[in-house]
Amino acid sequence: MKQYLIFGIFLYTSQRKHTTAKEIAEQFEISTRTVYRYIDALSCAGVPFVTDVGKNGGISLNPNFTLENFILSRQEKDALKDALSVNNISDNISLLINKLCV
Repeated sequence: MKQYLIFGIFLYTSQRKHTTAKEIAEQFEISTRTVYRYIDALSCAGVPFVTDVGKNGGISLNPNFTLENFILSRQEKDALKDALSVNNISDNISLLINKLCV
């Protein structure tokens, strides 16, 4: 389940210019502490997040990062689609996965 949430958070943040840990937590029904832990895991994997603290703070991807650089082989796309289709995921995430794995 953890890997699905982490991937979902990656997709969720990639579709927005700016979001907050609270918004992500509400979307995925997890705690904000878990959001920060997963953002940290994604950062360690090379995803360039920008986090700002304070009143207008939040989480965003580095503006120079594009999903177009995220290239998967047909086998990797099929494996990803198969792995994620097993669990009950939201319609929005399902649409993103289908878009990514076309």
